Amino acid sequence: MNETILVIEDNVDMRENTEEILALANYKVISAANGKEGIESAKANRPDLILCDIMMPEMDGYGVLRILENTEGTVGIPFLFLTAKSEKRDFRKAMDMGADDYLTKPFDGDDLLRVVEARLKKSGLMKKKFTNNMEGLNDFLQRAQSLQEITLLSEYKVAKKIRNKDILFMEGDLPNHLYFIASGKIKTFKTNQDGKEYITEIYKNGDFFGYLSLLDDKNHKESAVAIENSEIVQIPKQDFFQLLYSNNEVAMKFIKLLTNNLSQAEGKLLKLAYDSARKRVAEALLFINQKYQDGKDNEAIHILRENLSSIAGISPESVSRNLSDFREEGLIETLNGTIKIVNIKKLEMIRC
Repeated sequence: MNETILVIEDNVDMRENTEEILALANYKVISAANGKEGIESAKANRPDLILCDIMMPEMDGYGVLRILENTEGTVGIPFLFLTAKSEKRDFRKAMDMGADDYLTKPFDGDDLLRVVEARLKKSGLMKKKFTNNMEGLNDFLQRAQSLQEITLLSEYKVAKKIRNKDILFMEGDLPNHLYFIASGKIKTFKTNQDGKEYITEIYKNGDFFGYLSLLDDKNHKESAVAIENSEIVQIPKQDFFQLLYSNNEVAMKFIKLLTNNLSQAEGKLLKLAYDSARKRVAEALLFINQKYQDGKDNEAIHILRENLSSIAGISPESVSRNLSDFREEGLIETLNGTIKIVNIKKLEMIRC
């Protein structure tokens, strides 16, 4: 299937010439005459790459990039600026905002195709749907190597089987590894002065974790413990950084992970500050359900009340009371320590 390229350019001749060159190279091309049209086209078509002029009526290229980078469905689409400007500060601004590359007008067909082909090849690493297992990790690492001829992580990764409740690291420990979950689940949590635990995240197979402390170059600010038997790949710190510094696509992957994690953490803090206990338990159940189902619907979840309490940020007694209410309302079923959500829509309504 040919890649789709969106061309956003107000100059008719430039737009048509660019379209013709790309079409001759067997790309599927769509176009827009200004920034606002370009944004709507990007949302509707989700192209594989966007070429966008900077100086345009209605909205300039900077505004287009800013909106698309903050819109679900278009964030992360490779974005190349087309500009007639030659001042270095304009190029620097474009790159600082998150543009992947730029072309200075006028350009010839060879220049255009060279930049487009290089960017699409690199973006293949980010767009590829890797399986959430060891084979998927190896595929990810091998593709990273093929882009920059790097032979790092797959040679030195360490597979480690751990049991339920085994500790990977504690708050205050020095970070020495990036972690990848081949199978199982890991919770990260913080502990207050009274020893009360607050779960910050639950990671499942296919997830990376531990990179925040590595990137921050500070001791771990949370602890990580297995909540079921798991298999973990430990990637040495120095190998992770060597790949990160050598490969922009890998760097972008972890930047996006960080952005998503920070956004989710902010939302959780707001809910803890303002939501009722009933809403918190509903939110915790939906959060756990998402982490545990792995695409399977209507399956029972085995979760300790203490973990549910740590996610919701309320006492185990309050959790038990709300679970009893939910059971009486026909929202959940409980049996031998498991919880099954039977009316997810009503539970989501409580959360809202």
